[in-house]
Amino acid sequence: MTQYVRSLVLLVVIVIATAGAASAQTQAPTNTQTQATASSSPDGGWKVTLYPVLVWVPMGISIDVNVPPIDGGGGGGGSIVDGRFDGAFLGGFSVSHRFWRIDADGLWAAVGGDRPQNPKLTVDVDAVYFHATGGVRVYKDLYVVGGVRRYALKYNVKLADYAPFERKPGVWDPVIGIGWHYAGEKLEAHATFDGGGFGVGADVDIAAAFHVDWKPIRHFGLTGGYQVLYLKASDTVAGRTFTFEQTLHGPIAGIGFYF
Repeated sequence: MTQYVRSLVLLVVIVIATAGAASAQTQAPTNTQTQATASSSPDGGWKVTLYPVLVWVPMGISIDVNVPPIDGGGGGGGSIVDGRFDGAFLGGFSVSHRFWRIDADGLWAAVGGDRPQNPKLTVDVDAVYFHATGGVRVYKDLYVVGGVRRYALKYNVKLADYAPFERKPGVWDPVIGIGWHYAGEKLEAHATFDGGGFGVGADVDIAAAFHVDWKPIRHFGLTGGYQVLYLKASDTVAGRTFTFEQTLHGPIAGIGFYF
């Protein structure tokens, strides 16, 4: 909890300091700058991007289940299961104005894994998260961001001949990170990295992504990139603690609308 508080305080200080610096630079623009801004941004500098369809196809699935010792031997230590992928979907939007930026996106992913060796282990996981961040530009196209991530993990675990157990923990985690956003007339490039958890909700959740948008016509474009997601959570059942570490990474592709 102390680490969490310190992280939030540091983020607030950074945001306030950078916002003050940016405001000071924009309070007294020259006539030339004002005319240039007005001519290039008739909407007052607002930019909105919608991603109604983003398909994510993880190519690397790693699931590590820390199984506690069980009666009669077996169990104990980490257990890597052969990952399998059932599907995933993303969608999101962004809004920017001068040196401020807001990003939000949601993810659903269904994965699982099996270990044929004794004791046999089967894991089915539905991962859902929504995350939203607000950022301030600190240098050119670089932003410092802070926000929240909603993380819900529904899992079903079957270990040996024990009765399967199912849980659906859900948490709200604070996240902090950085973003790089370049927006050209025909091409855009975006890279983000943020992390959360801090022992408040999930143990750890980290996400990183990069995508390029090509806009062949006005207000419409195609986007493609790559995303990595790492999640760690734990749960205690019947006095035994199960720890799950899951990594997903793979290409993303979709369409965008730009206003």
